[in-house]
Amino acid sequence: MRVLLFFVFLATVSVSWGQNWRDSLRVAREAYKNQEYAKAVKYYQSAQKLAPQDVNLSDEMGQSAYKAREFEKAEKIYQQNAGQTKSKNDKARTYHNLGNAQMQKKDYSSAIESYKEALRNNPNDEETRYNLSEAIRRQKQQQNKKNQQDQQKDQNQQNQQNQQNNQNQQNQQNQQNQQKQNNGQNKQDKENPSQLPNKTVDRLLDKLMKEEAETKRKMGGGKDKGNTVKSGKDW
Repeated sequence: MRVLLFFVFLATVSVSWGQNWRDSLRVAREAYKNQEYAKAVKYYQSAQKLAPQDVNLSDEMGQSAYKAREFEKAEKIYQQNAGQTKSKNDKARTYHNLGNAQMQKKDYSSAIESYKEALRNNPNDEETRYNLSEAIRRQKQQQNKKNQQDQQKDQNQQNQQNQQNNQNQQNQQNQQNQQKQNNGQNKQDKENPSQLPNKTVDRLLDKLMKEEAETKRKMGGGKDKGNTVKSGKDW
């Protein structure tokens, strides 16, 4: 009796476990159909965790991530699936999708390698061949833009350096001129140690003239007093 109950329990758990991943898969596919791609990714991942080992949902999961514009996640899914896929056609499709995800990331170098690998497994895939040429074209365009930016950056740095050099030269020239001027003034002061500023000389001359005038006035006043005629007769 106990053995029978044990087998009944196992059967129930197995049915429940199998139903769970199928339910998640059903919700994922329904979400993808309704263009709810982020939700689809979530349920595809849940279904994949619960599904048997021989069930591979990577293609659907990767496509949902790509549609959700989660290109980083899509790239990882396709890279993992590429190592698990055995048939050449499946490998070609996986590497093609991987290249598409890398193109969206503007990782053109990686995309080129992925498209090449896809063509190694399916040389007749014209869509992959076109995508490869487009990836090469965009890589060259990206490199040219980078070269132009680097050249512009170098030119700006050179201009700044030239401006700095010119400023340094100008400052140095000004310092030299100022030094020459100071040296000339010092030499003149040594040659004419008694020389005074013009304003000082003017003040001294003015003072001397005032003092001389005052002296003359005083001297003139004393002479008049000595020659005064006395009134009355001296007899």
